[in-house]
Amino acid sequence: ELVLDGQAIAIHKIHTASFQSGNETFYAFNFPQNGKDEFFDEKGLSMQRGGFLKAPLKYFRISSRYSKKRFHPVQKVFKAHLGTDYAAPAGTPILAVGDGKVTEAKFSKFNGNYVKIKHNSIYTTQYLHMSKIAKGIKPGKTVKKGQVIGYVGSTGLATGPHVCFRFWKNGKQVDGTKVKVTQEAEPIAKKDLPDFNALKDELMKELEKINIEQQKELAYN
Repeated sequence: ELVLDGQAIAIHKIHTASFQSGNETFYAFNFPQNGKDEFFDEKGLSMQRGGFLKAPLKYFRISSRYSKKRFHPVQKVFKAHLGTDYAAPAGTPILAVGDGKVTEAKFSKFNGNYVKIKHNSIYTTQYLHMSKIAKGIKPGKTVKKGQVIGYVGSTGLATGPHVCFRFWKNGKQVDGTKVKVTQEAEPIAKKDLPDFNALKDELMKELEKINIEQQKELAYN
């Protein structure tokens, strides 16, 4: 707590928390991972549950859907289209649909300017045909859900301004509009488990002290 003149005015940082639901008690422990504070349960599983954005743009229309056989407007042949095209005015900001790390941010002949993001061990997304990639977006860069990573354009093999949004699940391209919109955060890394368990044990003792004090107070009242 931050205290001023003996009065608590704010919470500076939460190190641990517990709450009871029915006969079950739930615990959360603050432990830094991937350069930021995150909360994990007593087994080292992430307490973070966050959905992906429904689309990588705020304002759009779907001009072409995921298909195993689509007539390509440029190449004039039927071929698989393993993405969803979101049409929008040139320059419209393109957003990362979830937290992750940039693995690719470059230009290629067919994809144009594009960005690829690895969200965790399960999910990866890619954003194609940008007019330009946002400043500072490069391989190794960590991005947050909703962060601008580029701008709508028609670079590469494209007939008009749009972003082709591609979605991988367990290494396989799937229809991103049909994937259950959940993003499970990574558990504690194996190499960090000893440090996490030591911190957890220390914090559990603090929680037990608090619980004992609360029980005494309730009994007294």
